[in-house]
Amino acid sequence: MEVTRIGAFQLGWGESLVYDERRDRLYFVDCAASTLHWLDGGEGELRTLRLPSMAAGLVPTEGGGLVGALDDGLHEIDPDAGTSRLLSPYPDGLGGRANDACADLSGNIVTGTLNLEPGPGSLWWFSPRQGWRMLDAGISNTNGPNVAVEEGVTTLYVGDTGADYYRYRYDGGAGAVGDRELFGDVTALAGAPDGTAVDDEGGLWCALVGGRQLARFTDAGLDRTVALPVANPTDVAFGGPDLDRLYVVSIGLGAADDALDGALLRIDGVGARGRPEPRVALSPPGDVTNR
Repeated sequence: MEVTRIGAFQLGWGESLVYDERRDRLYFVDCAASTLHWLDGGEGELRTLRLPSMAAGLVPTEGGGLVGALDDGLHEIDPDAGTSRLLSPYPDGLGGRANDACADLSGNIVTGTLNLEPGPGSLWWFSPRQGWRMLDAGISNTNGPNVAVEEGVTTLYVGDTGADYYRYRYDGGAGAVGDRELFGDVTALAGAPDGTAVDDEGGLWCALVGGRQLARFTDAGLDRTVALPVANPTDVAFGGPDLDRLYVVSIGLGAADDALDGALLRIDGVGARGRPEPRVALSPPGDVTNR
């Protein structure tokens, strides 16, 4: 494997990598600066859009834009036009603002509570047509949600930063989950659960913040780890024309000027491929349910 730094920029708190394969564009945010960034072709000139507040989870839309989890709710973001609008405020039961997010295969969003310290939190489903629904009241800090189908079974993966990675049987159309099951046990590993990416063989690639590494979990348990030259990796995504490159972002706050912390990294030669990112199907403007 070969690790390469992309660009010369350093993010304060890099998060929320997502690759739009239709546009060959890699998106990510800097939570510390409330900015959205993107690179066409996964390299080249860094593009930047300042957002109204801190963004966490990013989800691509069928229309070519993004939905981001901001302080006051989910926002529809048009990077090219440089605009954002409130799509839906958070439900009262979420207990604050949302953190990481993903789209499911039915065009809806899965997200959940942001807690920087241990505290009560929950996992939620959002449908642009049907509104919000709680999926699990026992997830303190939602990280790395991802939905995948293996052998006809739809699975929702979710990390809880203060615990482990879990999975559920998932019905995206109904906004319903089965029992929570332990999937990725990080007890014996350095670091805590953060962002994830799913490969085309059903492996879950996980950024372990504070652990200087990625971990890949399968049905058989821990498959491998990948050491990284950054202390706090926060998210990972497959990208590139063949979806065979891993991109990693991390926290750069407090890092030495000559450190790679906060840089965007590309890892080639991992021997795995991703899959196209699911997209949220938005209703026409003004037709979003906020309940």
